[in-house]
Amino acid sequence: MGECVLRYVNLKLPNTKLMLSRFDSFSSDPVEHEHGDDYQITIPLEGSTFLDQNKVVNKVESSKHFLTFPGEKHFHFTEENKSRILLVNINKHFLDHVISTKLNNHVNELEFFNHIDYSSEKLIKTADEMIKLNLFDNENEIRTEELEWELVELFLSLQKGTHSEWWEKEYKVNSNPIIKNVIGYMEENYSNDLSLDILADHCRLSKFYLIKLFKEALGCTPSQFLLRIRLEHAKDLLLKTNFDITRICFEVGFGSLSTFERVFKKRWGMTISEFRKKHKA
Repeated sequence: MGECVLRYVNLKLPNTKLMLSRFDSFSSDPVEHEHGDDYQITIPLEGSTFLDQNKVVNKVESSKHFLTFPGEKHFHFTEENKSRILLVNINKHFLDHVISTKLNNHVNELEFFNHIDYSSEKLIKTADEMIKLNLFDNENEIRTEELEWELVELFLSLQKGTHSEWWEKEYKVNSNPIIKNVIGYMEENYSNDLSLDILADHCRLSKFYLIKLFKEALGCTPSQFLLRIRLEHAKDLLLKTNFDITRICFEVGFGSLSTFERVFKKRWGMTISEFRKKHKA
């Protein structure tokens, strides 16, 4: 198999890298390789390309795109048909930063599914804008940074993984100003006694309508969402401080230690002490 691969765009940006490559018939990447701390999305533009990932071969065509993980050995090749592909590299640390910023550290261990079953049209459009901007105006650092964020946010909204549930809820929250307002109030006051009446009064709605809004948008009641917020803050205190369990219980707004212990075990599948021993560095 030959090495007739033309990489006619190779754009390296602070947090991402965009490459447009053309493969002749029966050609391949020069060598099997990996991309260090980068994820790489292989997006077909024309023809059929094959992707060998640790000796597992998949055909990349039409809507079948594939994700290569940091450190994963792989190479692209063609058979009788020529092909063109767009390669989008995203630095893992930048992606983790975007998720942490957008989701308030709700996702601890990020995992993605390898096979991608969504339209690449929006990713291609954003990548095209990034390429044109930096080919003809490489002084526009602010817009480049904005586009890198847009690219990663678009990828996270399309790519299914352990972040998806929280990401979709974040989108629904941002699209509904009432819910966004109530959740912001919860985040600022979770350590206080927050009843449904208090939350409803804050947004000047009936508590029944507030429950309806939350269930339709987030699949849970305001009280259930508040519980998640308190548990997330409790988890952070367990891992980042030496506070005893009783102190953490009351600092995050629980009214009794028994309730805290019960809901924590239900959420994390282990006792508070077991969780701290297992996860605290």
